[in-house]
This record gives sequence, structure tokens and C-alpha cells, in this order.
Amino acid sequence: MPPHHFSMTFSATPHADSVVFTDLPDTQSAPMQGLLVALGQCTILTLHSICQRQRQSVQRYRCTLTAQQRDAHPQIFETITMQMQVIGYTLDPKRMAQAWHLVPNYCPVHATIAMSCPINHHITLEEAV
Repeated sequence: MPPHHFSMTFSATPHADSVVFTDLPDTQSAPMQGLLVALGQCTILTLHSICQRQRQSVQRYRCTLTAQQRDAHPQIFETITMQMQVIGYTLDPKRMAQAWHLVPNYCPVHATIAMSCPINHHITLEEAV
């Protein structure tokens, strides 16, 4: 049996001191996908907290996660790739790169998963219209 591949995308919009997640996949009967959603949500919350301190004007986050499980049991993740798109007004690329670099140090879900699986990160910035 080939390993399982997962891919999902969801968004988050800042509101006051929190974020509202949209387009979340239904993971009630898919706990491994739920783990990926938790990784994405925790990463966004951590990144948003850092961006707030940097006074970055973020309008929306869009997170795409792809992952592969190994074939052998337990079928843990072998690789995870996270693509984060940050949409905002006059985002400072240098400060955003710094914030993105700090996320793995402060996101507990990231730290937990990274102990058993490499997580590849990519970030893109887009000017809001």
C-alpha cells in the first residue's frame, strides 16, 4: 500500500486580538489531517502574534499544507511542507522574514511535530487590494 498524501488549504482573518479561521477541512474522522490543521492554526496564531508586535498590517493569512505519511506502521508523517501566504498593507519583507524565522521557536504544535518529522516552510507576501 502506498503512503498517504494529504493536501489542504485554509485561511485566517485577523479580528481584534484573535483570528477567525475559514475553509477548515472536516477532520472528525481523519485525526492525521486534524494534526495538520492544528499545525497550521498554531503557526498562524504564532505568526499573527509576532506580526502584531512588529506593527505589521496583515489582512489575511492563507496556509497550504502538504504531507506524506510513511508506509510502515505507525504511519507517522515523513515530510510536511507549509506554504504561508500573508496578505497585507505595506508589509516589510525583512521583518516578515524575521517573524517567520521565529515561528518554530514559539509554536508548540510545530515543536512537537518537528521532533519526528521535518517541516519545510515557505512564505510569500502579497499586497492587499
